[in-house]
Formats: sequence, structure tokens, C-alpha cells
Amino acid sequence: MIGFFLKKNFFDGWDNLFLLAGVNIIIVFFAIGIFYAASVMIALPWLFAAVLFAAVPLLCILVFAFGKSAVSLANYKSVTFRECFSAIKDVWRDAVLFGIVCDLLVLFASVSIPFYIRMNTITGTFLSALSFWILLIAVLSLQWFIPLHYLLPNDSFLKTLRKCFVIFFDNTGFSLFIWLYTLLLWALSLAVFFIAPSVCGVVLAQTNALRLRMYKYDWMEQHPELSPKEARAQIPWEELIAEDRETVGPRTLKNLIFPWK
Repeated sequence: MIGFFLKKNFFDGWDNLFLLAGVNIIIVFFAIGIFYAASVMIALPWLFAAVLFAAVPLLCILVFAFGKSAVSLANYKSVTFRECFSAIKDVWRDAVLFGIVCDLLVLFASVSIPFYIRMNTITGTFLSALSFWILLIAVLSLQWFIPLHYLLPNDSFLKTLRKCFVIFFDNTGFSLFIWLYTLLLWALSLAVFFIAPSVCGVVLAQTNALRLRMYKYDWMEQHPELSPKEARAQIPWEELIAEDRETVGPRTLKNLIFPWK
């Protein structure tokens, strides 16, 4: 399944490269504007911190809006540039809440870990290590929030938040792999000034990953006679992704460079 995910996600990103780049440019310039405004206030530490704190929820609104388009792209549908921001009016509340959660995690990491390390005691070392693992689990879990928000749209914010951790603990290795893959995408983005794959590429990757992973739960629901342990050991991934594999189809280098031929 992982091999097919890598193939599908690459082609989805390649086929919509200009769309992703256009949305990324808007998000990047928006981020630059916010952080420039914050830098002007650097002489006033509390105001500077407040602007940075507000910047994350504001950026999340744009990222969440694109999340709806990412689901369409993952489902092999075409998306217009305007549609990438059409969901703002529907998602801004959850986006702001998610941004606040991210802010609190950054605050937790920047305050608790240095504080415990400075204690220079066994207790301090233990608490700093515990804080690190809590932070890591939160990061690995929250990467599923935007895809879950759209793949399971009827869930509340707190229910989606809870399911992020359920997905992580049930798919720990896969979550770690997607996180490492995300880091690779960010490294590639840095080389081209965050034009691509950047934010949109990361959201699309997470959406593709969870979309495919959800087949597992659909299959398990269809086989209640199996215990969870037995079901996980027998998941027929090739069968579950067969339709997607056929839709993606074989792609040659010529198809890749000249998809219209």
C-alpha cells in the first residue's frame, strides 16, 4: 500500500502542480506579511508574541480551506483555483481552534522542556523526556486532523481531535512514515522557495495517505466475525486498492511530461 501511495501522491501532485504552486504562493505571501508585521513590533515583546500567536490560526484558515480541494484531488476530481478558497466560510472556526492547539503545543515545548532540563535532576530529566514524547505523539497525531475533518465531515472538532490520536495509536508505524515523508516534502519545498510541494503538497499527501488507510476500517467493519487482531493481520490491501490502482494506471515518462498526448 505504501508503494502505491507514493506513486499516486506523486502523480496527483504532478498533475495539479500549477494549482498547488498558485495556492502555495498566496499562503507564503500571506505568511510573510504576517511575520513582517510581527517583526515591526519586536521592540514590544508581548505584542510581538501576540501577533505570532494569532498568525498560526490565521494561516490555518487558508490551509484548511485547501484541505477540501485536497480531498477532491485525491478522489481524481478537477479543482479550480477559486474553489481552493471557497471553504473558508465553512472551516474558519475549526481552523482557528486547530491553530490555537498548535500554538499551545509550541508554548508547551518552549516552556516545559527547557524548564525541566535546567533542573539538572533525575526528576527533571524524566519530565523533560516525558514532555518530549507527549509533544511527538501530538505532532504525529495532529497530522491527520485536516484529512479527517473532510473525510468524516459530520464529526465535531473534539471528536475529530480524538480520532487523530486513535488513528495514530492504531497506525503508529504508518504515521511515523508519513511524518518523515512530510519532512522530505518540506526539504524539497525549501529548495524552490516553498512554491512546491510546500503546504498544499503536504496536505494532499496526508489526505491521500488517510484516504487509502481508511479502506482498512471499511474492510474491518465488513468482517465483524474477526477479532481486531485477526482483521489487521488479514487486510487484503491489493484487493482494497485495486480500483485506485486501475484509475491511476501505468504512467510512462512521456505521459508524465506530456499528459495531454
